Amino acid sequence: MKFLALVLLLSTFSSLTLTEVVKDFQKSSCSKFFIRSPNGKQIIPPTVFKGYQYKQICQLLNNKYTFATLYDTIRRIPVYSAYTFSGGDPAVRNEVWKNEPQLENTSNGPEMREITNDEMDEFLNQAVNRDYTDSRIAYTRGHVFPNQYAVYQNQADSTFTFTNIAPQTNNSNREWEAEVETPMRAEIQRECKQNYRFKAFIVTGVVPGNNWIPIRRKDNNNKDKKIDKGVNIPSFYWTAFCCYNNPTDTISRAYLARQNEPNPRSYEITRLSVDMLNSRLSSLYNQDFKVFSDLCLT
Repeated sequence: MKFLALVLLLSTFSSLTLTEVVKDFQKSSCSKFFIRSPNGKQIIPPTVFKGYQYKQICQLLNNKYTFATLYDTIRRIPVYSAYTFSGGDPAVRNEVWKNEPQLENTSNGPEMREITNDEMDEFLNQAVNRDYTDSRIAYTRGHVFPNQYAVYQNQADSTFTFTNIAPQTNNSNREWEAEVETPMRAEIQRECKQNYRFKAFIVTGVVPGNNWIPIRRKDNNNKDKKIDKGVNIPSFYWTAFCCYNNPTDTISRAYLARQNEPNPRSYEITRLSVDMLNSRLSSLYNQDFKVFSDLCLT
């Protein structure tokens, strides 16, 4: 009997360590994507919102954890994704769009996967491909963890999951890539030294807006049901990086972009310190928010 109990306990532990939707980023298999305290003992995720709608996801593809995401199942967009960047050329862009089965049922497998058109009606807690392709308003599938920051192919492929995607207009997407993603990547490669395993810890997220993309799903009678508040359209995108150049010296930078759509001329990008970003996000989220806790403030 004791042996059986031990087997069951070990089986439970194993399933928890492989589970994609986790209870605590600090104790998860994807904790390596979060910055640590200077002594290396404390894992420091960004603020995790409380509430049933917010899910902590260890993004898993081909049995490899590639980044972490806090996801909002009501708005069907991420709050943020956390990842690391250690230089190198961008991987090949391979647009196979995937979904997270465990957001719908925790008994499903932990890996993200491509779903069929028929399966899309079963995915209620996240966006699916047709939510964007069928929309009357043209929105791109905007990456939070961008493909160009991936340092190997499997990680690049994993960024094409709808838990890492939020709506952007074509103009917003182009401006964000040209004025934030590309120059920040160059800044990290220029300023962050090579003597640590990961050059930089990065967190990128969005702030919900007041507008939504309507979506459709099948009801219990197998009829199309329109959901007016389907996928939320963010009002802001934001990002921040921090790297240790020695055990006590950090370099950091943050960006905040207001998406004043549909007028492209009013698109605004602000370059600021992480401390200032924490303050702005606390106001925008209407609660205390910190990207790297009390680290990397300047």
